[in-house]
Amino acid sequence: MNVVSSDTMVYSRYRVAVMSLQVWNNMRFQRQLLATLLVLATAIGPIHRVARAANPGRTTGLPLKKARVCVTGFDHNRPDPFPGLGDFIGWVGDVTRLANGELLFVHSAGYWHVSFATPVLLNAKLVEPYKKMGFDLKHKAPTGGRIMACRSTDNGRTWSKPTTLYDGPRDSGPSATFTTSKGTVIQMVNMQASWYGFPKAPRGRQKLNTRQLVLRSTDHGRTWSKPIPLKSSGTYYTRGRSRILQLPDAGLLWMSYDMNQGGSVLDGTIHRSDDDGKSWRVISVIRRRKPVGDRVKPSDRVVSGDADAFLKLPNPTADKWLDTDEGDLGRLANGRLVLVVRPDGGTLVSDDQGVKWRQISKVGPKYIFAPHLVVLKDDTLVLTAGGSGGQCVFLSTNGGKNWSSPIKIDPGTYGYGKLTLLEDGTILLPYVQRHAAPQRCFLVRFRVNTARNGVELLSIGQKE
Repeated sequence: MNVVSSDTMVYSRYRVAVMSLQVWNNMRFQRQLLATLLVLATAIGPIHRVARAANPGRTTGLPLKKARVCVTGFDHNRPDPFPGLGDFIGWVGDVTRLANGELLFVHSAGYWHVSFATPVLLNAKLVEPYKKMGFDLKHKAPTGGRIMACRSTDNGRTWSKPTTLYDGPRDSGPSATFTTSKGTVIQMVNMQASWYGFPKAPRGRQKLNTRQLVLRSTDHGRTWSKPIPLKSSGTYYTRGRSRILQLPDAGLLWMSYDMNQGGSVLDGTIHRSDDDGKSWRVISVIRRRKPVGDRVKPSDRVVSGDADAFLKLPNPTADKWLDTDEGDLGRLANGRLVLVVRPDGGTLVSDDQGVKWRQISKVGPKYIFAPHLVVLKDDTLVLTAGGSGGQCVFLSTNGGKNWSSPIKIDPGTYGYGKLTLLEDGTILLPYVQRHAAPQRCFLVRFRVNTARNGVELLSIGQKE
């Protein structure tokens, strides 16, 4: 029952009753009428409660402005100046719990959406469109953007000033940050080449348009190993933003998305490490067929498996294949892995630790971006994504077979959020304000309600 219509109905009955009292001055009638009013007044509460409980997708708790904090930005807790710094303080990486109890929040800092190291070489067709979007061709950035980190010792209530985590020779952004069961902190680095819009690398430039590096720290992120290049399954670029997922056998999984030279469709790639993040190998490449009428069965939508075999196949084309983009991984209590990907929220599952995959559903909206998920103790899947009007949350209580409507956390923001499940069952959600400078990194904390049909915004730093 709709809340407004129910309350309106009750109010209308009240009004009629009051008018009747003014017309008829009969004690017996008044007593009867008052009894009726008492019954109706008692009913208001239950009607109201039932209506609210039946209305899924609600956000309760604190107002957003009271729940949301700015961790860092162009005008708050700004990083110290460095060559190449502008007003683009974002993209957000993960918030991870370190072995010493601190929270580490990782983000990028630079001068634009992609803070290329200068001099940058752009395809001539991109120059004017980029300038209209705010790209500064005169900006001096010898190494482009860099990865920065803030720390919290009070569960996220307050944060340290950003310090440099990694500054490579070219634009560096965070792909994933994770603390392993051994206390090792792993940082996946997205290194963007200083060329864009060309079918292959210009002479003398980084061969892959984007490549991935791995850093390790054994002292709570204070110092880091030399970067370890990650083998790419794409001949044009490899990018990623999936979480690192640790299995019961201590193995680590991470997903990237890749493109081959001359290709037009993104492949999903599952990487695995069995030595605490020191080395990684590709265990699966994922491609998704577009459904064409009834000619492609749901069971045949996903093609996945041995990477070497996939690399020998011709490039997929956009008329037959669908992107497997920006995915994120989760694990259910029975061992099943869940993967949600852009652009349709395709929900895939694997029962062999990430080698073979099949699609079982897709998230409701026609288009989502930057999906990121956590799994609660009762196997409830909590997904955050953009594309539905701001930063939203989606819930599934049956392993991803069905998803709720979007639950809006911050309707007025760009998003690109990530989720961190805390020890008390509450969830941290960092996200960005805009996709262009001036930029801020926001943080909210919430929990999923017991009915599993809404979320409650909470103050940051308090234990439940």
